[in-house]
This record gives sequence, structure tokens and C-alpha cells, in this order.
Amino acid sequence: MSKLSLDNGRVNQKRKTRTTIIQSAKKLMTHKKKVSLEDVAIEASVSRATIYRYFPNVDILMIEASLDLHHQTPDELIHQMGSISLQDSVLFLQKYYNKLAQDHEVLFRRYLSAVLAESTHSKKKIRGSRRKEAMIKATTPFKINKQAQKNLVNIASILMGIDAFITAKDVCGLNTEEAKSTLEWGLSMILKGLESNN
Repeated sequence: MSKLSLDNGRVNQKRKTRTTIIQSAKKLMTHKKKVSLEDVAIEASVSRATIYRYFPNVDILMIEASLDLHHQTPDELIHQMGSISLQDSVLFLQKYYNKLAQDHEVLFRRYLSAVLAESTHSKKKIRGSRRKEAMIKATTPFKINKQAQKNLVNIASILMGIDAFITAKDVCGLNTEEAKSTLEWGLSMILKGLESNN
């Protein structure tokens, strides 16, 4: 087995484990007021140490599980898009993640606050990567070179979701509608540049 396929296998397994943990937490949240990491470990059939590898404290896990109740999976989003152009696919995802950020801004800010507090003393990757995963799936069918795809996936992920929204609103002083239209304009310009280079 090549190192690349081994690395991909590990990434996929980590993603699957993380998803199982979040799904278990969501299930427990529906019928239990207070959920501990131990409860989630039992429900997910993993060790407590495994839970800690992905979620260093119960607050981060519970907030992420709450957010996940509102998220569609990358596969669901790709299915919704059907057969549309690269530009329309990328802008569809941006609109989806920006609307999600707008609709659940307070919860996302709480989540980021908890993650940032934890990141000051932990080197673990705490956050998931739904946007990036959706972008990879959306751009893979199109004929663009690997480096261009990688760059597009990364810059598009930067220009959507709560992080971009916070910058647009808190740093630039834009209101919600201005933030959405400015982020869409920026990503549209990048897509036009990509199109003219191909």
C-alpha cells in the first residue's frame, strides 16, 4: 500500500470517527439534559481517550453537535446541486454556508470562542472541515489542474462561513447583506480569473 493511500485511509477513518462521535452526542442530547464525554464514549463505542483526541472538552463537543443539527452533509449538498457549472457549484456552497452562519451566528460565535480558548493550550486540530470537504467534492468532477483545484478549495473555504462573516462584520463594519454580497463578489472575481486562465 502506498503512503498516499495509507494517509488518505487515515484521514477518512479520522473523519468517520469524528462523525460517529458527533452523531452519538446529538442522539444523547435529544433525551438527556446533561451529557458527559463518558456518555458519548459509551454511545459511540469508543474510548474516552479517543473522544479527547477530537474534542478536548464537553462544551466544544456539545456546541458542535448543536451546530451539526442544522448542517447538511457535503454529500447532501452535492446531491442538491445536481449538474451545474463549476462557478455555480462554488457559489451555491458559499450561499449555503453564509446563510447557515447568518441564521446561527450566536451559536457559531460561542463555538469559535470555545475553540479559540482551547487552542491556546492545545496543538490538536479541533475544528471540523465541512466547507473544505464539500468544496473538494464539488470541484473534483471538473477539469482543472490539481494545484488550481487545491487553491480554489482553500480560498473558497476562506470566503464562506462564520469566519468570513465575522471578519466582514466585525473588522470591516459591514451589515449582514453587505457581508454576503461582498463575499460573493470576491469569490466571483476569483472564479472569473480561474476561468480566464483555463
